[in-house]
Amino acid sequence: MMSSTTAQAPVAGAAATDVPLTDGFHLLVDALKFNGVQTMYGVVGIPVTDLARIAQASGIRYIGFRHEASAGNAAAAAGFLTKRPGIFLTVSAPGFLNGLPALAAATVNCFPMIQISGSSERHLVDLQRGEYEELDQLAAARPFAKAAYRVDRAADIGLGVARAIRAAVSGRPGGVYLDVPGDVLGQAMDAAAAARTLWRVTDPAPRQLPAPEAVDRAVGLLARAERPLIVLGKGAAYAQADQQIRAFVEATGIPYLPMSMAKGRGHRLRVVVGQQALGCRDAGRRAAELAARPRRSAGVVT
Repeated sequence: MMSSTTAQAPVAGAAATDVPLTDGFHLLVDALKFNGVQTMYGVVGIPVTDLARIAQASGIRYIGFRHEASAGNAAAAAGFLTKRPGIFLTVSAPGFLNGLPALAAATVNCFPMIQISGSSERHLVDLQRGEYEELDQLAAARPFAKAAYRVDRAADIGLGVARAIRAAVSGRPGGVYLDVPGDVLGQAMDAAAAARTLWRVTDPAPRQLPAPEAVDRAVGLLARAERPLIVLGKGAAYAQADQQIRAFVEATGIPYLPMSMAKGRGHRLRVVVGQQALGCRDAGRRAAELAARPRRSAGVVT
């Protein structure tokens, strides 16, 4: 399950052995590649510089930025466009903190993104012994993430990556934080044993079909409405349901309003004011105006 380049020569300081070894750096890269990751965004430094270098050498495209917030936003945008979590890499403490706004934005906007940050050694941080860039990053990230995990040993890196991927894209997508202490990245492992710790995520976001009676109820409501209006949000864009929505609009003749993240090419049924298509704020105001007009039967905004 790991690439042939994974088996590394014994790391510096390790006892001489004939058993091929790998370490946390290579294992994390292998776990990402095993799950189809092709691009990584970030700002490198201690303790993740070697992680980005090894990722590049293995074929993963690393895109560096001048600030972590920009890198995180790029990863989140990539996740929204591809429906696969964008991978965002930061250093510990200040770099990690710089990335939190992007993590929070991904969470509230439902963009699948994983922030992977190096951190200081736990046995020093937890006793507040003044470790380099000492910060309980897992606790700091939790309020801003859909899920947050810490890997405490190299053997759990594969599981941590798999859980982060599934959490980022399943159900309501969002930002996930994965904390990897520097000493875990440097841990040596038997390469063959390490290969058995990798997990490939299978179908993390299966399609959810509504109950037939719910569909019938919605169709009946639309059929009885005098002035129905379709409001398209970014969920429609994320689902990439362009053709189905277009067919529905054209078959029913119901006018629609696209919100800011669901805008596409113009259409004759798009609601406009004069020659100007409605923007997000105007769309909400216009929908409220339509709903407030006197009517014999209820209008429907869907």
